[in-house]
Amino acid sequence: MSDDPPEWDDGAHEPAASVVRPYTLTSGRTTSQVDVPLEATVELTAQGRSRRWPAHDPTSRIVDLCADELLSVAEIAARAGLALGVARVLIGDLAADRSVQLQQTMTDSTSTDERINLIERTLRGLRDL
Repeated sequence: MSDDPPEWDDGAHEPAASVVRPYTLTSGRTTSQVDVPLEATVELTAQGRSRRWPAHDPTSRIVDLCADELLSVAEIAARAGLALGVARVLIGDLAADRSVQLQQTMTDSTSTDERINLIERTLRGLRDL
């Protein structure tokens, strides 16, 4: 290890990617107004489709992911590169303002095949995290 002072970037190289603490994205919140189970599927609503979303915002990434297919909260977190807790808060915010709709995952009438499919999809999403 050297006692020399660190060399500072002279600007000739690309800047390093900024590191954002996960809960900075949610202003420190760990919950939202809407309960968001990690296995719930998320559907983009007409209101969510018509709204302009800011570029480079994690909510716009979530909206983009939901535009073409139903994904579980766990799958969205994995694909968007977000911590699961952060994704739940952001999706809850989107649900509260009616930009997305959460789909009920299981009821008493849910078949065994549907339950297995849901569990498998949730596990895939969690593994991808």
